[in-house]
Amino acid sequence: MAARRVLLLLLAAAAAGAQLQLPWTTDVGNTTFGPDGPWQAVLVKLNGAGSQMQEVPLWPGGSDVSEIPTADNGGAYVIPSSAFVTGSRAAADKWFSPDFTKSQGAGFEYRDGMELEQRFLGGSGDGGGNSGITVNATFIAATIWTSSAPPLDGTDYKPPVGILGLASQSNWSGLVTPPSILEQLKASGDIDRNAFSVHVGSAALGLPGSLVLGGYDRNRALGRVGTFALANGMPLVFLRDIVLGVEVGTSTIDAAGAGNNGSFWDESVLVGEYYSRHAGGPPGSVVVVPNPASPYIYLPPGFCDAIATSLNMTRHDPTGLYLWERSAQAELFVNSSSYLGFVLADQSATNLTVKVPFALLNLTLEPPLAERPVSYFPCKSMPSRRGFWQLGRAFLQAALLAVDYEDEVAYMAQAPGPHLEQSVVGKMDGSAIATNPAESFARTWRDHWQPVYMDHSSSDANDKEKEEEEEEERLSAGGKAGIAVGGVAVISLFFSGLWFWWRRRKRGKGQETSPTAGNQTGSSSSGGSFMDHGAEQKMPRLDKAVELDPRTPPVERGAPIPHEMGSDSHTEPTRKVRHEVLSDSVV
Repeated sequence: MAARRVLLLLLAAAAAGAQLQLPWTTDVGNTTFGPDGPWQAVLVKLNGAGSQMQEVPLWPGGSDVSEIPTADNGGAYVIPSSAFVTGSRAAADKWFSPDFTKSQGAGFEYRDGMELEQRFLGGSGDGGGNSGITVNATFIAATIWTSSAPPLDGTDYKPPVGILGLASQSNWSGLVTPPSILEQLKASGDIDRNAFSVHVGSAALGLPGSLVLGGYDRNRALGRVGTFALANGMPLVFLRDIVLGVEVGTSTIDAAGAGNNGSFWDESVLVGEYYSRHAGGPPGSVVVVPNPASPYIYLPPGFCDAIATSLNMTRHDPTGLYLWERSAQAELFVNSSSYLGFVLADQSATNLTVKVPFALLNLTLEPPLAERPVSYFPCKSMPSRRGFWQLGRAFLQAALLAVDYEDEVAYMAQAPGPHLEQSVVGKMDGSAIATNPAESFARTWRDHWQPVYMDHSSSDANDKEKEEEEEEERLSAGGKAGIAVGGVAVISLFFSGLWFWWRRRKRGKGQETSPTAGNQTGSSSSGGSFMDHGAEQKMPRLDKAVELDPRTPPVERGAPIPHEMGSDSHTEPTRKVRHEVLSDSVV
């Protein structure tokens, strides 16, 4: 792995033109930093010339000055007599990392020479000579330099890595503001543009970091590119969703806290939406700032907690972070192709999803931040008094960030995995950066992922059977009562039909006794209604026998059939009889 890394970097250096790639601490010596990493950092040189130069590790960032911890405060820098004091400063990061890391950095501001070497063409770490480019740098020699989390033993922890300020400088001291590092390099012709790009990479997985001044590495960008505005030199990115996904195979964990589409986004608990609307973001989004100077992924309250809870993590109270479960299932999940997807909306209202594999989100807490080395999830939920949050180094392991100060825009794209292609450095020219196909993302991870292919057919059958049982249980008492009532109605209808059949049969017998009576009813073989009450009935002459109702009491054959006749209905020579028909004789 180390030989491959060296070969790639040598090819990158040979291909570089008017861009400057800086070396990283893992290029040769494999120096990493904790106690919440392992992290790799950029290397620059300070303090004198030749053998007097000191190598100093720094995080690249958007500060207008560099912040360098002194040897008395955990760093490596010894202030030389040649350094020129210009004043004192504190919390100089213009991208506001101290607001989220809760760290403190303060000291005297100095101006001194800083040597920047081309990666693998100079003497950084390999015993070579002085072949770097010297610029006049303004930096804070930090005499106060505390960590983002208090150690367990209560002693002060002082991180050894500072911040490399690449933004234009502000006139804090009242003196003439010197040009920034990038402005000096452009003026000398060492770079083409006042711009830089960074991909933090992964020290744990052997993925080299990349910092290109004046350009970017084309093979560090995959798929679509998001374009974002700079506000006072700070990139404003709109975060609108966080999803759990799997690139190859199937997921090994059922994340109960995620929605139907694997989303952890909950607008009902969202804060900071006002700032997003003010900045022109879409509804339901928050503003995040990608910042290599901040270690973790910082999100609004509740979001990291929901993700960690759904993945069965345990909260580490001293740091407010979450620890991975020590189980075979958690190990299987981390080594699979599962990822946390960050859905970003750029200034053209187009979504870009950056996939951060969980293999990159499995870092190590070490003493003094933990009693013993433990695996943790680098995501922290917290309120923000500024209305925006940060995507720190943990996120930038999987993303390329490019900042163009001349056009006041920032670009972001998906970064590859450890099996990345040969470095091809290009310059920024005011247009969107070029990228490799998005489909190559899985290929760059093929040597590190262990995809899982789970057969869900049996579980699907069980789910279907369970749904059928639940459907049966959903039959309410009212529904059962309705069925009972319906059954009673059917039985009643049956007996009613039987009763009518019996009555008609009896009527048939009556018709045999008095054949003329059949002309008085509406029932016929042609099928009419049993009795038409809307028509006036014409009665036969009085000497005819008439049957009015089958319930009429039986009489002897030959005797007159009794019937009721109103006196006012009898006229000559034709007599009409007005008679009553019982209501239950109607069907």
